[in-house]
Amino acid sequence: MNKTRKPAALTAATCASPRPDVYQIVTDRIVAALEGGIIPWRKPWNAVYGLPRNYATGAAYSGINAFLLHFSGALPFFLTFKQALALGGNVRKGAKGHPVVYYNVSVRENEQTGKEEKLPFLKYYTVFSVEDIENIDFVLPEVERHAHTPIAAAEAIVSGWDGRPVIEHLHQRAYYSPSLDMVNMPERATFTTAEGYYATLFHELTHSTGHASRLNRPDLTAGEGKQSASYAREELTAEMGASFLCAAAGLDTDQTEENAVAYIQTWLERLKNDKRLVLQAASKAQRAAKFILGVPEEEEAAPAPARALEFVPEEDEVSRQYREAELSWLAAA
Repeated sequence: MNKTRKPAALTAATCASPRPDVYQIVTDRIVAALEGGIIPWRKPWNAVYGLPRNYATGAAYSGINAFLLHFSGALPFFLTFKQALALGGNVRKGAKGHPVVYYNVSVRENEQTGKEEKLPFLKYYTVFSVEDIENIDFVLPEVERHAHTPIAAAEAIVSGWDGRPVIEHLHQRAYYSPSLDMVNMPERATFTTAEGYYATLFHELTHSTGHASRLNRPDLTAGEGKQSASYAREELTAEMGASFLCAAAGLDTDQTEENAVAYIQTWLERLKNDKRLVLQAASKAQRAAKFILGVPEEEEAAPAPARALEFVPEEDEVSRQYREAELSWLAAA
């Protein structure tokens, strides 16, 4: 009789967790890489149309405008009210405009010195996404697409998670919506690699474990905005969770870990580069990964306090951080 073997990740998702030390191995590699210098983060999917642009002029928005408009529509093309009218269209009733700010300089004569003074000031005008403009047949650039074969081990992790959130491909943005309990992913064909698709999906699925119906992680539901420490901590947790799940699926780490390290660096900068936060995020991420893999928490062996407190008298900085993090976890247990 011929026997078929289950993929490694399928076994991990349905039967048992990966080797107990895989989480520590991944964490050690990421922490070591963080000490090696800054790595530029690259979005693992094709942004389709690049930077937000004015559809009428073709000019790309820059600075803070590029950042703000990036989150203002699935299609990154915008028009002013007058530009829409000039092209024979109109802004949809009830549509919300987006401010575009710019600096200007006024010149005036100083009454006391008689010299000219230049005074910078901030102005803004409003643009509308082409998604909110009617009666114009917009001609958009061609999209670069890639053919990917689904990775069975990664698919097994996703499909094996009973109670996972809904996964949609509605917009070219990756995010998790707690209110809808939904993960949105960019189109699979716009990712440069299959590994990049699953790393991004695992990141968003890790976010979803923080939902009140699952692990109820406070940082996910804090609602303090993208500039807050709670948001940054949640992003660290999600990226560490994605790294653990990539390891469980046996994905090529060369394709995933460098970008993960770069992403983590960007959030650490907002948290004053406190590397201990990576270790704390790793603890939360390990719990999230095991939740997705279906490993019951009661199967985890609690560390023996006596063993946990056995440390060598002399330790380097990384070892000290591990010790402090472990003690904090034990205190919270």
